[in-house]
Amino acid sequence: MTRILLIHGACHDQWCWHATLPLLAAGGHDVVALDMPGRGGDGRDPATLTLADQAQVILDAAGDGALLVGHSAGGFSISAAAAAAPEKVQGLVYVAALLPQEGDTLVGKMQGLSATERPRFRRAGDGAYIFDTEGAAHFLYNGVDPALAEEAVGHIVPEPSAPHGESIRLSPDFADIPKTYIRCTEDRVIPSDDQARMARDGSAEMHDMTTGHSPFLSDPRGLAALILRAAEGL
Repeated sequence: MTRILLIHGACHDQWCWHATLPLLAAGGHDVVALDMPGRGGDGRDPATLTLADQAQVILDAAGDGALLVGHSAGGFSISAAAAAAPEKVQGLVYVAALLPQEGDTLVGKMQGLSATERPRFRRAGDGAYIFDTEGAAHFLYNGVDPALAEEAVGHIVPEPSAPHGESIRLSPDFADIPKTYIRCTEDRVIPSDDQARMARDGSAEMHDMTTGHSPFLSDPRGLAALILRAAEGL
């Protein structure tokens, strides 16, 4: 049995994994979907939150060791956790995610992508932003059943801005942690060519899914199968 922690991306919360989590648990694994700081009842000022805060939430849930699965911006969250305590991380799975190199910022990584269009966002109080829900489904949930995509838009939440500007520091042991990259070939947020480049630069084993940016909603069975494959390879 492997402990598997599921980490959402920007402007999302643990709800996004609701269709995938039980499929992983049915494989006999201990599976938890986490809320990152700034949502799920977290009353802290979002302007004070850091990438280290995200890492700490993950490490607190990792127990004696876990497979960390990060979607989109969650790639920075799981990488920060792995860099802070590599001994608690059995493996890393990046799902259409940002796989950073030493010193990268999330903002810089996004600006370096080849995408010509991106979802619009707006300020959501001091120190936070939120996707503009009008038109968000086109980018985030292409390939998802329309009724489910509409439900997902209703779960979009404010995202703390400060961690996205922080430079990530990766420990020497980070390179030795097994990495899997699940590339979503129809992604409208992080183009598939950029995903392939990050997988290659991060020495991750890459697997393709013919989905948009959110396979946990459009093809949870296919996604679960690839995550289980990564867990079984540990």
